[in-house]
Amino acid sequence: MKALVYHGRKDLRYEDFPDPSPAPGEVLLQIKSSGLCHTDFNEYLNGPLYVAETPHAKTGRSIPLVLGHEFSGEVLELGDGVARLQVGDRVAVNAVDSCRRCEFCRRGLFIHCANAAIIGFGRDGGYAEYAAVPEDCCHILRPNVSFRAAALVEPLSVALHSVRRTRVEIGSTAAIVGGGTIGLCTLQALRACGVIDVYVIERSPAKRHFAEQLGASGFIQSEVSDPLQVISDLTGGIGVDYAFECVGTGSALQTALNVTRPGGTVCLSGVVPHPIEFNWNDVLKTEKTITTTIAYSSEFPMVIAMLNDGRLKAESLISQSYPLNEAREVLTRFEELGRSNIKMLIDMNVGAERGKTEPASAEFFEAFTTERRKSFRSDL
Repeated sequence: MKALVYHGRKDLRYEDFPDPSPAPGEVLLQIKSSGLCHTDFNEYLNGPLYVAETPHAKTGRSIPLVLGHEFSGEVLELGDGVARLQVGDRVAVNAVDSCRRCEFCRRGLFIHCANAAIIGFGRDGGYAEYAAVPEDCCHILRPNVSFRAAALVEPLSVALHSVRRTRVEIGSTAAIVGGGTIGLCTLQALRACGVIDVYVIERSPAKRHFAEQLGASGFIQSEVSDPLQVISDLTGGIGVDYAFECVGTGSALQTALNVTRPGGTVCLSGVVPHPIEFNWNDVLKTEKTITTTIAYSSEFPMVIAMLNDGRLKAESLISQSYPLNEAREVLTRFEELGRSNIKMLIDMNVGAERGKTEPASAEFFEAFTTERRKSFRSDL
């Protein structure tokens, strides 16, 4: 099969790769859609960070390895012992392949399993035509969830997990630093959970339309306006109750801390490639809480249900789709292309020529936002 294979820092190759075969407890998937993620770009540019350099204890896999941890597919073949899935099932893949036996797994904290292999880092992932994955990692899609939308179940689960870990309250206020995929997924999760005002802080003006139409109360372009001053004005000098750092830089963390009220909470969602510094006394004196999130626990079924009934929207975030044979070029230029795009996908239905998916129309956004606000008010 063809696959996008990681061989080391700045060594990413589109090449022939051995066809996978499902082991006991696994299924063979035909990949339908895969999300291109900044974490993979960071791996390409600065890695190996998460990719196994020596054989992984659970899977035996190491470099060279197929990247890709956000994907959907159709079940083609069942390994021995598979009982829940059937050939033809449409699934989204949870990338955390844990042991299911340790204390953390028994508590549902699968990402903290010491033996976990993350698909796309500790075992071959979704930037390929096929993948063999554990049955336990596959979540059956509901009828209204497309393969394309299902490729965003993973980042939406990251976002929902961060909101749940932060224990947001209905009627509260929040700020999001970073208007990329995770930031805008977090925006939707916060709105769905009853946060009344959500402000997005972002450098690129290209993200304004998406943020505002997905329910942001305000968009603050950080290179034009001072986020601290704007948030202060919008909140009567208090600051927001919660801030979500979705970039992974020291300056983004400092911005999140600055705009959060005394006694508020900051959640760190951005992957940080290098150590960062901040003034701990600023946190100490204001009794702010800092929490972090790295992935998800039980959010996949929740997200699939929320996509199915329209509480979350995925396809409206997809701005470009590419065939697998162009994925290497796109991923190596991710930072440049990401300035004007939200979510870029590898779509197996896209032919040899690059396909563009137009963002949802203004009419769609207006109808969607109006309907969601009606629902939000009725819930209160």
